[in-house]
Amino acid sequence: MMNRLLLALLCFVLPFTGIADDEQNVSLKAKIKQLVVLRKAVLEAESEAERVEANADFLRFMRDALTHPASFETDFDTIPSIADLRSGDGFFRMINWNLPYDDGTNRYFCFIQYYDKKLKENKVVELKKGFRDLEEEYRKVFSDRDWYGCLYYQIIPSKKGRKRKRAYMLLGWDGHDEYSSLKVIDVMTITNRGIRFGADIFEYPYERNIRRFILQYKSDASVSLKYDARKKRFIFNELVPMQPDLEGMYEFYIPVLEFDAFQWKRRKWEFIEKVDAKEDSRDKIYNDPPEEQNIR
Repeated sequence: MMNRLLLALLCFVLPFTGIADDEQNVSLKAKIKQLVVLRKAVLEAESEAERVEANADFLRFMRDALTHPASFETDFDTIPSIADLRSGDGFFRMINWNLPYDDGTNRYFCFIQYYDKKLKENKVVELKKGFRDLEEEYRKVFSDRDWYGCLYYQIIPSKKGRKRKRAYMLLGWDGHDEYSSLKVIDVMTITNRGIRFGADIFEYPYERNIRRFILQYKSDASVSLKYDARKKRFIFNELVPMQPDLEGMYEFYIPVLEFDAFQWKRRKWEFIEKVDAKEDSRDKIYNDPPEEQNIR
């Protein structure tokens, strides 16, 4: 008798559970479709004021969508001109985009989402500020409440890290202003206390005590900064001034066909000059920035 009753209850409950799950999935799909419309409104806005207003709506809807229970397992890559990146170890994902202004500067927005095994729930961290000030920035450590702002295009698990502390290397781009752009190698750590950007793990002879490495160059130049997974190093163009009398004015720096690198040695990323940058067919392909962002 008990078995029959249990079977009857299961037959009654399971269909409704399935319906509830389907409704949740439909709800999230509807939210993502709305985000596509709102992001297109940002990209197609004719004035800066309209762009800012449309982005405020997009930001509000994104906050709501990321609270959905199924959001962590769902890709948001149908939304145009945003970066939806996942760490190689599957621990977290990063949703990141920029808001361009008429003066050539950008503001950046970023959400970091991960699953908290202890609380058995998704955690969503919104990085605040998203506007950069270059002065001594490469020496500073930032938090999720005071983020410098960047559009990331690659995540690499870091050698730095202990139990209860996850560390990742990030490659990013910033359209600093109408004259110059930036590319950055940064370190992000996730702990129970929060998220931190920057760490003293770079050995660079031209600047002491840097917490991140920044390349600044002429805005219309094309500069390569990537991670060579096979040789475990960051590799990038050497930059030189267009003319000798422009030295130190980084908005006039351009790349040459010679490359430098950071290689992991003795628990630091050590700077190495003049490396062979020939690609190998075995090199792994990583996520690139969205093409529509005009990232150089």
